[in-house]
Amino acid sequence: MKNALTLTEKETFFLKENRQDPVTGDGFDIGDEIVFCASCKSAFLKESWEYMNSKHCGQSFTLKKFPVQSKLKLSKPIIYTFQKADSGKRVGAYFIDGFIAIILGILACYIVIQSKDGLGYNNSMSKPISFVVGNIYMLFRDFFGIKSSLGKRIMGLYFINIETQKNASIVILFFKNLVYWGCIIVIMMFIGFMESITGGGGIIASILGFGLLIANIVHIIVLLANQNNIFDRMLKIELVEKKK
Repeated sequence: MKNALTLTEKETFFLKENRQDPVTGDGFDIGDEIVFCASCKSAFLKESWEYMNSKHCGQSFTLKKFPVQSKLKLSKPIIYTFQKADSGKRVGAYFIDGFIAIILGILACYIVIQSKDGLGYNNSMSKPISFVVGNIYMLFRDFFGIKSSLGKRIMGLYFINIETQKNASIVILFFKNLVYWGCIIVIMMFIGFMESITGGGGIIASILGFGLLIANIVHIIVLLANQNNIFDRMLKIELVEKKK
């Protein structure tokens, strides 16, 4: 990282101050990489600076060397009650949500079959309706769960706004998965249309299924890497959990 300074025994002024990272409350040790806010001269561990989206005092400029004054300024410690979500919990929440979507789809299928006489549906309608219901849940799962999806809530995870460090807006959560799943649904509709007019015998549907499998594998890999997906970064939100 640019302008991350390594603490050595030569930085006597800084060591005498016995400073603590304002975000984590941890002390600074020899060998730590430290970033100084150019505005207030506060010192942060490199990880804390990155966690704050590389900004402090409303700007992102940092010092290129350790300050030489004997008294360094320091912001009041910021005590956060949350931490970045564990990758294992992220994956667990994803599978729980997938299981909930399957259950909802099965219930929808059962209701349609039981109601076919009164509503005039036949059994062939049950599969697409169950598929739609399951995907609607996955599409808006973070909205239905208020602060996050039901799976994430079970795992103790929720979303925050990166800039304000407060709970993410429910409006943002409404749109969180809309683009991602919207693109998938459009692709599925197109392939389904092509299947119907070409009589492909299920070949195109098989390609669709393979594509969805790859998309989910990629999503799980991103979760295991404990990284926010591109849509989270665009919306400036992050998945966190309460500190233990």
